[in-house]
Amino acid sequence: MKDYHTKFNFTLLVLGPVHIGSGEKYTKKEYVYENNKYYFPDMGRLYLRIKDDPRLNSAFTAFMTEINDGRRTTTLGEFLSANSISDRDFGGYSISESEYEFEKSSGRSWNGRNRKPGAGSNLNEISAFVKDSYGRPYIPGSSLKGAIRTILINEEFKTDDVPWKDGDNIFNEIRISDSKPISVDNLTLVQKWDYNAKKNCSNSLPIWRESLKPLTRIEFTITTSSERARKLIEKLSHYAKSFYQRYKNKFLSAYPDRVIQKNIGCPIYLGAGSGLWTKVDYHHVRIDKIQEKSYIKMKMKGNGVLKLARYKKLKIKTKDGKYIHLTKDVFYEMGKCGFSIKEVDVG
Repeated sequence: MKDYHTKFNFTLLVLGPVHIGSGEKYTKKEYVYENNKYYFPDMGRLYLRIKDDPRLNSAFTAFMTEINDGRRTTTLGEFLSANSISDRDFGGYSISESEYEFEKSSGRSWNGRNRKPGAGSNLNEISAFVKDSYGRPYIPGSSLKGAIRTILINEEFKTDDVPWKDGDNIFNEIRISDSKPISVDNLTLVQKWDYNAKKNCSNSLPIWRESLKPLTRIEFTITTSSERARKLIEKLSHYAKSFYQRYKNKFLSAYPDRVIQKNIGCPIYLGAGSGLWTKVDYHHVRIDKIQEKSYIKMKMKGNGVLKLARYKKLKIKTKDGKYIHLTKDVFYEMGKCGFSIKEVDVG
């Protein structure tokens, strides 16, 4: 019997910050900002350090149970300082400040002049990136598979005749590994920004996410177990470019070039915050139904807004020695990536 198992090496290049959420959030009581870094200690180890000291134990309990009544609450850094705890050997990890994460500025739009980089150090809740049992960030294969599935649904199938009914699910014939572990040095903190095409302005929101830095490279293995699945993955690069053009025609074309990034490799959008139009089935989406289910204050108008994040300007060197800037501004498209894929020659 012929073996249809085929392996592909899939390399992902992060172009805009990517956030794959774990579902956990850090409050100001769970991190310390100092020396241009955000330190996220292991709170269990911190408690073990102070639990045998009655005074510290009592102070820590009062600190953690402090009621947020609208007034400013005590941060973890302030608690440690007030109790003369200067060491930072509580495990965990640190993320260097990028100078582009800060508190929302009175609801005003950012215009490049009215805000000093690095002005905000005390962020509100920070959504955590998914990590393995050793505390190392990684991208689950299911997250990448979801993005690939969106591309294939839009560009290959396009109709209701997708082979997944009655137990015949073609996507079960495509297996994607979790990524290799990623160093925490590749994490940064980014704030959520919305760009409104109609008003031609950007607005920050008090939402922060641990995200992969632009230019991070991540490796995956894709394995197909049938001939039809192999043919789909062989054409994935073509389908990805076609889907990007569909996305551009439907949504991106309404926005100025300065906030749209160039494609490097085959385009794909991954993770939270990349926007509705990077994730839906264009042939069957019902915007009116989505709007009906939205809260009034969050109700999407028109095609919605472009989801952005801010980070320092970066450039990448091409094979011919030239440099390509990732963005014309400090705005990056949230979740934007490029990929290359190659079949593994098993000899």
